[in-house]
This record gives sequence, C-alpha cells and structure tokens, in this order.
Amino acid sequence: MLLICINFQSLIATKANRISRAAGDAVVMEFGARRAQGPDAAVWGTRACFIGGVETTATVMADQQFGVTAVGTMAHSWVEFFPSEYESFKAYAEIYPDNSVLLIDTFDILESGLPNAIKVAHEVLEPMGKRLKGVRIDSGDLAYFSKEIRKRLDAEGLQDCSVVVSNSVDEYLIDSLNKQGAKINSYGVGERMITSKSDPVFGGVYKLAAVKEGDKFVPKIKVSENVEKITNPGKKNVYRIYSKKTGYAIADLLTLADEEPDFSDSYPFVDPVKPWKNMKFRNIEAKPLQVTIFKDGEYVYEQPTLKEIQAFVKNQLKNEIWEEEQRFYNPHTHFLDLSQKLYDTKKELLGGIEVVD
Repeated sequence: MLLICINFQSLIATKANRISRAAGDAVVMEFGARRAQGPDAAVWGTRACFIGGVETTATVMADQQFGVTAVGTMAHSWVEFFPSEYESFKAYAEIYPDNSVLLIDTFDILESGLPNAIKVAHEVLEPMGKRLKGVRIDSGDLAYFSKEIRKRLDAEGLQDCSVVVSNSVDEYLIDSLNKQGAKINSYGVGERMITSKSDPVFGGVYKLAAVKEGDKFVPKIKVSENVEKITNPGKKNVYRIYSKKTGYAIADLLTLADEEPDFSDSYPFVDPVKPWKNMKFRNIEAKPLQVTIFKDGEYVYEQPTLKEIQAFVKNQLKNEIWEEEQRFYNPHTHFLDLSQKLYDTKKELLGGIEVVD
C-alpha cells in the first residue's frame, strides 16, 4: 500500500509539475479522468496534479473529495446535437453567459468554428453585457491555429478571449509550441499527465535494510549485478545538505541512525559513485528530512492541507532546488551521499558474502 501511494502519486505530481512549468503563465487544467487507469487513479491522480501545480480539474469527484476546483467546457456531442454550429454556440452562451468557452474544431476551425464563435460573442453575449471567455481547439497544427485565432480575435476586439487547447500535450510539446510562438492561454491536459505517458513508471522500491535483535538493529543488504540495485544497509537518517552561501540544496546525505554528525565545520562523506575521492561538506546547513508519523503505535503527525502541500512543493522547487536539476533535457544529478560509517558498513557486508564455485 505504501508503494502504491508513493509511486503513483509521486509520478503524477512530478509530471504535472513539469507540464505546469513548461506552460509558464498559461493555465493548466487536469482533463485526464477518461484515460486514467481506474476511478481511484482519476481521483487521487487529480490530487497529485494539484500538488504538482495544476489548479483545476474536470474530475468532479476530486472537487468533492479534495476541493480541487472543477471546470469544464462543452463537448463535441453538444455541437453535433444542434441543427447548426451557430445554434449550438448560441444555446451554450445563453445557458453559461459567464463561462462561455466554445469548442470550435468540430467541423472547421477557421472557416466555421471561429467565425461562429465571434458572431455569438457580438450578437448574444455582448448585448447581455458579457464577454466570450474562450475558444477551444483539440486538434490540428496547434501553433499555427493558435496564432491565426489570436489574430482574428484581437481584430474583433476580443483581446480578453482566451485560446484554450485540450490535446495530448506534455512538457515537451508545450516547450516546442512556445518555441514556435504559439498563442495559447490555457491547456487542458489529459492522458499524458494522468498516466505520465512519456515515462509511466516511478521506480520506488521497498527493501529490508535492518532486523531488530534485542535493542539493536542488525544491518542487512541486498546485492545485485546492477550496481544501482545494491541497497544501503541499516537503520538510517537522511539529511538534505544546503549551501549557506546560496541557500540551495547540494545533495542528500544518508547516515546510520545511531550517528550524530557534526556539520559545524567540514564534514567528510563518501560519494558512492566515486568512493575514491576525498569529499567534504563545508559551510553548509543540514536539515533532517524524516518526520515522525507514528510513535508508540499512535498517529502523531499533523497532516497539512492540500494547499499547504502544494505551497511546500512550489517553495522547494523555486527556492531550494537548482534549476539545472529541473531541466527537461539532460538534468543535473541530485547527489545522494553516504556517511563514512554507513559506507564502511556497506563494504563490510559486501565483503562477507560467500560465493560458491
């Protein structure tokens, strides 16, 4: 259960954050329920998207359970139901005058959908003292269409009308659209966010690290032909190491639980990838990352609100984690280092393994 919660929600929150950062000032909405891998994935995935930086969702149950604001626009079926596209837009605007976002790509974006939307804006909404909130497209050359739509809307005095895209987009496509000068104000992102389609597995694992015998924890290790799968043994503490000069995180540090590391001067550590190097932290601040959840069988943790969790994530990424580690392409490694005592324990266990010929 722990792995289910951590792996899935960390995966979706990470993907949502990447998409939100790529979108910049554009609004990102979660539109993925129909492609989510089950009802729980849809609802809890929306919660994860909110933590990652997405503010709204089309999943109404996520609004009911978690308070993530539910939003939506019309469906293609709405447009098809009426005798004409204009009549469908007119009816929608009369029902939702304060929130009219019209779907203009059911038939032809530039020759039919956009002209009819503009006509409804002038003939239906403006006499009511209302404004057309947006037009939405789902397909085609998004960069080209968004620029053409923006041009025509501005020429009609509809500068405040948003161009909304609901499409299979992710951070890579959004980055490409930005480079092409696309004029998109809002993205409704579905399958590529709720399933993290481009990278759909978060590789968290759960391995035995120690066994309690009497009052002590005896360290245990799992060995693999793949070096990255060899576990770090023992009951441990984890610290995030910050530079006092910049305030940004340098690395994370694992120590054995019974260690009391002294960070007041220089602190020697081991880079497990390059253990031969003589490495030391200097002029740093170390923050313990573990928090007590249960104590003596009782739940003692004060659960933050969803908005507090989202704010925590935003602050971490903006003020504590280097931009270079957040790049979409070739990101810098976030280092995980070991105390000398932990590294020595690991070497001792590895050295004690018997190999039968």
